[in-house]
Amino acid sequence: MSFNWREQDDETVEYHFNPRLSVPDILELLQVHSDRSASVIELIGGNLDLRYGNRPKQTLDIHSARNESLGSPAPCLIFIHGGYWRMSDKKDVAFIAEPLTEDGVTVASINYDLCPDVNLDIIVEEIREAVVFLFKNAEKFSIDANRLFISGHSAGGHLTGMMLKQNWESYGLPSELFKGGIPLSPIFEPEVVMRTSINEDVRLTLDMARRNDVLSAPPLTSGQILSVAGALEPEGWRQQSLLYTDLCTKSGIKANYLEIPDCHHFSVLDAFANKSSTLYQEVFSIISG
Repeated sequence: MSFNWREQDDETVEYHFNPRLSVPDILELLQVHSDRSASVIELIGGNLDLRYGNRPKQTLDIHSARNESLGSPAPCLIFIHGGYWRMSDKKDVAFIAEPLTEDGVTVASINYDLCPDVNLDIIVEEIREAVVFLFKNAEKFSIDANRLFISGHSAGGHLTGMMLKQNWESYGLPSELFKGGIPLSPIFEPEVVMRTSINEDVRLTLDMARRNDVLSAPPLTSGQILSVAGALEPEGWRQQSLLYTDLCTKSGIKANYLEIPDCHHFSVLDAFANKSSTLYQEVFSIISG
């Protein structure tokens, strides 16, 4: 697969990097995810809407492991929702926590302020603040601070990549903070968004896009990276995960690319939450060691 968005016209870039164009029933699917998540929250509960910062949406939910099958304190997967940095909410993707908590993993789901109320620089800063909060409060929530993993979908996949390349020692945290990362259908090059209608809300400048380019430097981790895309996603979007996997492996980092058959950009989350799927089994293998 070889797709260079810089060589494409604007209409082609819009199709490849605006998932709503390739998934016509997206609104119905998002409602299904939201309804399913509401049911899961009732089932598994958690410490909800914990504040980790002062801005309006700086809250997170912690859904604790429902058994000690992976030890106590439990490993924790930090999850970051998507929505192209401009929409959605942690409560809309809570359904991904049900199988993981049943298998002994704690899931911490992060909210963050959205464009255009804030910009991408601020969103990245907020996610850093959430990670620091979780590390420093790990004991309080029965989280094993030595077994932190991070994942996110779409724009959340981008934010996952940004956290994996962060120098955590400058924040007083261990350099090897994350033991693994799983970006799901990520957008790693924000600059491409400037060629789409999405930028009406995101309002990226070239400098900001380049500051937040995940592909500009490799992750600072020796943990396992699994970059995921749906086989039904446009080639340009899938190429983002392939480029990241290549960057990681060339830097000596353990990384694999996993393409999920019959999945588009949004149904990748259904595979993530399905215990019988290859994706879930790979994710659980990374977390369980």
